[in-house]
Amino acid sequence: MSKKNIIAISLAGLLLVGYFATFGLRTTRLDTVKKRVAQNVRTGESPEEVLRFLDAQHFEHSSLMRTWYMLLGGHDYGNNLPVIVAIKRNTARAVLWHESIQVVFVFDEDNKLAGYDVFPVYTGL
Repeated sequence: MSKKNIIAISLAGLLLVGYFATFGLRTTRLDTVKKRVAQNVRTGESPEEVLRFLDAQHFEHSSLMRTWYMLLGGHDYGNNLPVIVAIKRNTARAVLWHESIQVVFVFDEDNKLAGYDVFPVYTGL
């Protein structure tokens, strides 16, 4: 192999490593999670139905709990609301950061699903 080929292959490898170190590798897209939730979870469902969905999708999640004060992803969930908080971890990873996708399900006083929010959570070194 010639010296030019070795340099070209080394440079290409270095560029590839640099790309993945900066931009990372994505395993799950935010839009995919939003669509999956929209297709499978309906307003008015019970906490048990939401928990079954989360278990089937392999999300880490809380049980139904009441907020004392909760601000997540720029959303204010106020005081004393029944919620279930779920997260799909490491949906995208790079050397200096990683992304997870969080879903907050908000219930009314009768424990029926009133709505939900889906948003990314970024963590860096």
